[in-house]
Amino acid sequence: MKRKNKLLLVLLPLVLIFAFSSLALANSFTVSVLLGSEPSRFNPINYEDYVTLIFFSNICDPLIAIDENGNFTTEGSVLEEYSIEKEGKEFIFKVREGITFHNGDKLTAEDVKFTYESLMNEELGSPHRRHYTDIEDIQLIDEYTLKVTLTEPNVIFMATSRLRDTVLPKNYIERVGWEGYERAPVGSGPYKFVEHRSGDKIVLAKFEDYWGHQAQIDNVEFKFITETSSAVMALETKEIDFMDLPVASYERLKETRSDELYFRSYEEFSDARICFNKRPDSIFSDVRLRQAVAYAINVQDIIDLQPGDFVKPAVGRIPDSHAAFSPEVNSFEYNPQKARELMAEAGYPDGFSTEIYVSSDHEARVLETQIIQAHLADVGIECEIVALEWGTYLDVTADGTAPMFRENWPCGTLPSPYNFIAEFHSEDPYNEIFGTYFNDEVDALIDRIPRTPDPDERWELYRQVQMIAMEEVATYSLYWPIALQGYNNELNIPDSLFNVFRKPVFHINEWSFK
Repeated sequence: MKRKNKLLLVLLPLVLIFAFSSLALANSFTVSVLLGSEPSRFNPINYEDYVTLIFFSNICDPLIAIDENGNFTTEGSVLEEYSIEKEGKEFIFKVREGITFHNGDKLTAEDVKFTYESLMNEELGSPHRRHYTDIEDIQLIDEYTLKVTLTEPNVIFMATSRLRDTVLPKNYIERVGWEGYERAPVGSGPYKFVEHRSGDKIVLAKFEDYWGHQAQIDNVEFKFITETSSAVMALETKEIDFMDLPVASYERLKETRSDELYFRSYEEFSDARICFNKRPDSIFSDVRLRQAVAYAINVQDIIDLQPGDFVKPAVGRIPDSHAAFSPEVNSFEYNPQKARELMAEAGYPDGFSTEIYVSSDHEARVLETQIIQAHLADVGIECEIVALEWGTYLDVTADGTAPMFRENWPCGTLPSPYNFIAEFHSEDPYNEIFGTYFNDEVDALIDRIPRTPDPDERWELYRQVQMIAMEEVATYSLYWPIALQGYNNELNIPDSLFNVFRKPVFHINEWSFK
């Protein structure tokens, strides 16, 4: 945390200088937040990584917000009010008046319409495009009101089509183009973009004309420190004010530094998993070899890396905190003999060679893949670890280069868990990114989810999808993580932000200093 005295050097009585200096110190602060890895690109339409979402959540406003209980709320959102008509086929959105973008343009219904159309534009390549393909028409009723009409009712439309929590400036993007936007991104959020120093940090400044909850912290630095021990040391010295902590560091610092740091933990709605390239030319197109890998891994060894009860072994994809959890899913309990039998059945009685890719920016994941490498070696699978920096890792895992890769996947459609299973649909853009998976029965089940108003029936569809897709190891979930965070004890961060639906790094404008 850096306190910056903005005192102008003018000839004033000493007492006035001190008074002005104290006021400046009380109101002019910079907070440093560790991102770990660097955002892949500043394009709100087609980015794929979580750290970019953190960036945009601070410079943009959501169409509709979610409260700490998982309910939709217009508080803190672009919408003043909304209504759902014709049993979920029409949505009337009334945009809040008086919102301006960082460049001074006012935000209107035209910008909301433009954002929808950009996400629907096949040429722009949004991985979320499928969430918008059942939009039949977007009609501007007046400057601040629009109507979105779907081809048929969709009971989860509000969850899946929240515009990635951004509303984009139409006039600005049409003037500078998408490449120009990536160089100088503009939103309407509580902070505005100042600069990006590649390999070092992103700098944001408080947007003085923000319409909503005014930030009490003037400047935000998102720092990139990929080496964990260096990042933890930076937290200890308060060079970094907030970061996600590995378990060992979390427990050590809670014991030794609780007088200088605060610590919080909460369940995340995400899973740590292994993805497979299931394309026809990949060895893992054979379901038996994917199942063999799953049986060969002793998940408990991975969990034991993290002392304390800070992860849960995964059963299926959807965490057990949600009604769509499926306890009957095959979790592939450690069984190396079963793995060998499946390999022999698939024509590899003596084993085979492969690779597992991992982001070198995440040390814990690298360590986990080393344990997985040892487990696979025990059953005759020679597995080379390929560790790549984050941007390159994203490229090669999406294009089919990587036969296996270690991934973390947060749910981006809360309060619905839809995108936890949507990627199993053959037409979902993420299906290709995560290795392709094709099952007609799964497609049909996923297609029914948006058309099923009764929640109990809907949760049952989620469970059926998991039963099939996880048995075929479309992806292999290792565990459900628990967020562990440490931060400067001079910070006030509301309890409500340590929550699966909100999260503190999405709402830095609600932070303050003591």
